[in-house]
Parts: sequence; C-alpha cells; structure tokens
Amino acid sequence: MTLEAAFIVPMIICIFALLIYFSYYLYGRCILSQDSYILAFRASVADEEISGSPADFVSSRASLVAGKKYFGSSFPKFETTTEGKSIRVHGRSEAKHAAMGRYFLKPGSGWEYEAAGRARKFEYVSHIRKLTRLRDMGKEIMDQIGD
Repeated sequence: MTLEAAFIVPMIICIFALLIYFSYYLYGRCILSQDSYILAFRASVADEEISGSPADFVSSRASLVAGKKYFGSSFPKFETTTEGKSIRVHGRSEAKHAAMGRYFLKPGSGWEYEAAGRARKFEYVSHIRKLTRLRDMGKEIMDQIGD
C-alpha cells in the first residue's frame, strides 16, 4: 500500500461513516417534526373535559406517538405552549454517536436538533353548523329577492 492510500482510505471510510451519521440526524429531525405536528393537531381536536389541557394531553400521549422510531437518537422531550386557540408543541432531541470520537469532522458532543408543530383549535361542529346556517340564510334572502 502506498503512502497516499494510507491517508486516503481512512479518510474515505470516515466520510462514509459521517454520511451514515448525517442520515441518522436527518431521519431523527424529520420524525421529530412529524411527531410535533401530530401531537399539536391531536391536542387541538381533543376534548378538554376528557383529556385536560393541551399540555396534559401532549405529556400523556408523547410516548405513544414517538414510539420506538428514534434509533440513533435520544428519546425526544416535548414542551407545549398555548396562545389563545393556537397550540405549539416544541420537540427536542439529540443524536449522539460516539463511534468516531473526535476523528476528523465529527464533534464529540453529538448533534442536537429541534422541531415545532403548530395547530389551531377549531370547534369543527359549531363551525360547520355556523356555515350551514349562513348558507341557509343566504338562500332565504336570494329566494325573497327573486320573488
């Protein structure tokens, strides 16, 4: 083996390992974004009399939604904030891969990532009834104008 190959082969192997670690990072980030939105949406349509506040709903259902999808990452932590009818779920996790240590470009601490999902709380039944009533009133007015 030549001197050039002795330097190039380990570097190429490290680049492949970094690509694998980056793919774990991106996968975890995408899944966290999806789970944050799912929790926010489900909290927005949940009945508060049964499930409590949106923060209680998210904390009770976070482990069910997250499941065992986060391989290569730590289990995410979810925080919930509400502003009026808007519910925001903020998730945070970390991808720690110690296989390469501090070799070449790999940071020793790992990569932290976060994502947020937001949904508005609508009362769909009353909203649909209101639109139906407005449509009926519009038909009545148009019938009176036409007569």
